[in-house]
Amino acid sequence: MDASTRSEGHLLDDVDRDIIDVLRVDGRLSFSEVGRRIGFSEPTVRQRYNRLVSMGIIYVAAMYDETKIGGISAHVGIRIAGVPVAKVAKEIADHPNIKYVACALGYYDIILDVFAQDAQELGRIVLQDLRRIKGISELETLTVLEVMKDDYLWKGFRDAIPANRAGRLIARPSR
Repeated sequence: MDASTRSEGHLLDDVDRDIIDVLRVDGRLSFSEVGRRIGFSEPTVRQRYNRLVSMGIIYVAAMYDETKIGGISAHVGIRIAGVPVAKVAKEIADHPNIKYVACALGYYDIILDVFAQDAQELGRIVLQDLRRIKGISELETLTVLEVMKDDYLWKGFRDAIPANRAGRLIARPSR
């Protein structure tokens, strides 16, 4: 595929993926430095970066390991009954201690990550805040003891996802 054109079948082309690859290693780089590394101009990189951000494909943020700064991190699996999954997911996403919410296929309808200062706060979030939400029928909490890997440099990123398939994943119908 020509790097300067986008196929209608793909959300990203090689230039977009190159920009993302460079930013995954160091999200603080300037557009001119990213351009230098991939062989494109600073205005091209800026325009493409802004497009990727506006489409919700990328964002740049500092990552940290909660187990090293204090506090408790937990993954929570939730099953939903009687209401649309997306409605519950949106309500959960408003909680300030919940940093990741995803609708899923499989045993759980929603997967989320929670951060709390201590066990009491985690208990309040799971046993009170989440349990109050209409539609949650089952909930399982997995407390993180130690993060062994949290890497955004995995090789699978380079595999293209056709736009028509990605659109179905993004626009998942609620049940």
